[in-house]
Amino acid sequence: MAFHPSFTELPTDLPAALVLADTAAEAAWAREDDSVLTEQERNYAHEFDAEAAATWSAGRVVLRHVLGAHLDRDPAGIEIRLDSAGKPRNDDCEFSVSRSRRLVLVAVAEDPVGLDIEAAPDPAVAAEALQLVHPRERTELEALPEAELAAEFARLWARKEAFLRALSTGLARDPGMDYVGTGPEPESAHPDVDIHDLESGIPSGHFAAIAFNR
Repeated sequence: MAFHPSFTELPTDLPAALVLADTAAEAAWAREDDSVLTEQERNYAHEFDAEAAATWSAGRVVLRHVLGAHLDRDPAGIEIRLDSAGKPRNDDCEFSVSRSRRLVLVAVAEDPVGLDIEAAPDPAVAAEALQLVHPRERTELEALPEAELAAEFARLWARKEAFLRALSTGLARDPGMDYVGTGPEPESAHPDVDIHDLESGIPSGHFAAIAFNR
């Protein structure tokens, strides 16, 4: 299994292949060549403004190439469907994809998996978003020095979205319901879900997490 040479496979001991693509650098071609996308995917992208459309399309191009390499199939022929919660799926493997600005991160695993990558937001945005998290998490973040808030909020939010994606609910489930914590290690609110921070290979200013639903 060889991924596209413009992608970076991140080192990990976790039971997943992790692939990072920078669509403003080595993988910029993914913003220009959408030949692997379906007509439905192209039409969906056109519902956004130009930059959002290019970002979404590049993410789907990267995803198709990763799945094509994993399944040894033509990326254009990979079937990607949405489940009842709107999560993209393929019947032959478990995967999750996340985008943050120019970056696309994909995980392929044996178990249902959730993944998220976040850029540290503006401190004012992080402060306003505190109302979205669990009350205990809010208290923990509010106790931090102001200079640390944005980064630690991004770390928490990556954990939370990874957890919710592993549950296959995404943000349809209130992110304030479940405590995953802001400490050195994430805590799972579900006995079958393991959450892990991702650090190796994650660009500075970004935070990522992965969760497995065993």
